[in-house]
Amino acid sequence: MQYVSTEYKDAMKQLARNKSYMKINIGLINQKAQENSVVQPGGFAYFSNLKKPLNNESVSKKYATFERGYTQADGSKYFLPREHPGANYYNAGIVTEALCKDGKQPSMLIKFKTEDPVDIKGLTIQFGELYPVEFTVETDEKTVSIENDGSLCRTEETFNNATYMRITAKKMLKGNARLRIETLTFGIGIVMDNEKIVSANLKSIISPISESLPAIDFDVTIENMDKYYNVDNADSAIQYMSTGQELEVHYGYTLNNGDVEWVKGGTLYMKDWSADDTQAKFQAVDIFEYMQDEYKRGEYKPQGISLYDLAIDVLQDAGIVKDKYWVDPHLKDIIVYNPLPVVMHKECLQLIANAGRSVVMQSRDGVIMLKTSYVPDVSIAANQAAPYGDIQKVLQTVPYSEYASFERSYTKADGKQYFLPRGQNYMDAGYVSASIGDENGQFDENPVITFSMESAYTFYNMNLMFGTVWPEEFLIRTYNNGQKIGTYRSKAVKQTTVVNYTFVDVDKIEIEFTRAAPFNRIHLKRVEFGEATDYNLTYDDLKKTPSGTKLEKVKEVRVIRTIYTKGTELKDVTTEEITLPTKQISYEFGFNNAVHDLSVCCLIDDVEFECGAVIEQIGSYYCKVTITDPPTKPTDVVLTIRGYEYGISTTQTTTKLNNTGSIKTWDNPLISSETDAANLVEWVGAYYAAENEYDLEYRGDPVLDCNDLIYLESRVVDDLMVRVEETDLKYTGSLSGKLMARREK
Repeated sequence: MQYVSTEYKDAMKQLARNKSYMKINIGLINQKAQENSVVQPGGFAYFSNLKKPLNNESVSKKYATFERGYTQADGSKYFLPREHPGANYYNAGIVTEALCKDGKQPSMLIKFKTEDPVDIKGLTIQFGELYPVEFTVETDEKTVSIENDGSLCRTEETFNNATYMRITAKKMLKGNARLRIETLTFGIGIVMDNEKIVSANLKSIISPISESLPAIDFDVTIENMDKYYNVDNADSAIQYMSTGQELEVHYGYTLNNGDVEWVKGGTLYMKDWSADDTQAKFQAVDIFEYMQDEYKRGEYKPQGISLYDLAIDVLQDAGIVKDKYWVDPHLKDIIVYNPLPVVMHKECLQLIANAGRSVVMQSRDGVIMLKTSYVPDVSIAANQAAPYGDIQKVLQTVPYSEYASFERSYTKADGKQYFLPRGQNYMDAGYVSASIGDENGQFDENPVITFSMESAYTFYNMNLMFGTVWPEEFLIRTYNNGQKIGTYRSKAVKQTTVVNYTFVDVDKIEIEFTRAAPFNRIHLKRVEFGEATDYNLTYDDLKKTPSGTKLEKVKEVRVIRTIYTKGTELKDVTTEEITLPTKQISYEFGFNNAVHDLSVCCLIDDVEFECGAVIEQIGSYYCKVTITDPPTKPTDVVLTIRGYEYGISTTQTTTKLNNTGSIKTWDNPLISSETDAANLVEWVGAYYAAENEYDLEYRGDPVLDCNDLIYLESRVVDDLMVRVEETDLKYTGSLSGKLMARREK
């Protein structure tokens, strides 16, 4: 789920929603710079609009003014109304008061209202018909001079660490003229806003057990009455589009205070586009759609390889740059031996994710992610504890008891507390600190509880259940790989305290109790980590009651283990008659069976012909042979590859779910060890044990992601938890959507 403000959540839950917006960027656009840029006032014509050009709202009606070569008596210009307070003017863009003449160089200053400086790759400026042929762009680090030959100017200059940008006209096309900017985009690309968007649909699918590859499909229809997107128009935006070009989707929603909060809908890649005289249509897909090449380096590794390293090798072989992928570090702990088959890179990632009980997905920033999809093991420790307090019980569901002790307002004569025994045969009391707070609840040494996860984990809340008396203040610190990543300070502490905080990719959590109730210890019975989001889908959000389906029961799940053993018989694994050319050349071969210890030679009448044949690349199902010493004339030879075939045997690990039903057989070629098979069959079995599926039609919300755990209102089950598997979000000026979800058992 995407992280939004409390004001956004509250406004979205209103029965009557506020206005929604949508924006689509095609190309490399710095959205942060775009949304937080402000033209500094002063020196502009009274009919200027300093906001709309930065929102990419086009100029359609222009005022006639006394500038050389600008005003024509052809009906294309409008008379300028007199200046007076409260007057409404057509959007004329940013227009300077001063003309570029007699040494005057009109300019406009733009500041970026962001916490940090911005990095901008390229500029796209629509000047209009009277444009500067020379102008400069100044930022904090440099000033760039640009020669321009058209009304639409694109430059790929990079402006890093910018807090401001000043654009100055040096020379105009026809001499004396004002500097005008109709639209300004911080980047190279096209922006379509909700004024132009007729309809849009964003659909996403994910398998929580990596049974299939994820998919994101986006299509949008744009109003094209001005023929801007016509393919025959040389200045059309379509002329700058290409297959695979990056496209960003953003959704905006008006808060009750009038501000618009934006949520990134996704980073996708152009697939198709078309246009007629009234509408243009665009389609975009996820990155996996373009990962069609095969991975051929799969190799049996007797020493083993971690799923993490294997995933990195697949991604790098696919040409994915480092900042465009993220692999869960927990996959470093899972070692496999078997080779990946010769299949597409994206299918290899699916096999790796499934073997590591992970989900493969694309983030909204376009990053390929392999993320563990199960709750990791958690260990717990404390810097201090009373003799009768057991820190380990905090993570267990056990009946809890309380011992009477000399603490203020703690011991009660209601028969629910126990006397402390003289020995050590204590009842389960949860965690009890050794230290007692003073009259202000302060400790000489603050009690600290530390949770350590076997892998980085993301969850959305934490429940702390205290005893009869609870603390007044505590502090939570989160870590990843030894680095502190976040801090949470308690607010209103109660006996059952829900910490509404998003814990993102944490592998260690510290809870430090900084103030207790006066003259009291810390009594903590239980801690629960909320894997679910705090998102509640209620009947007020739904357009109709949920449509539930009882899925077919699964009797048992079987996971196949594949075991490789080295072959002992040397054989010709492939032979091919070829004609060697007189230049170096390479040949690729695929094998039906896994092979090892290969060698290659070229034969003429069963006599080896020396041509420098070497194996340059090798895998268990593939090799590449290069002829490094070609003959002086074309020569017919028999190219022979010799080696050994692996012996392959299989066995299976089974878990029973029901007495009747279908049998699900899971055959992942990476699985060979009993431990991996047992973990996988348990994980897959837990998914199939949940047999209820829900088709939900609701008001739509761009914050929901596939694989989110959310709560669904039910008239039968309290706190019904479901996992989202499909999202379908429509925009037609307002939002609506559909979800497909499966009950979590």
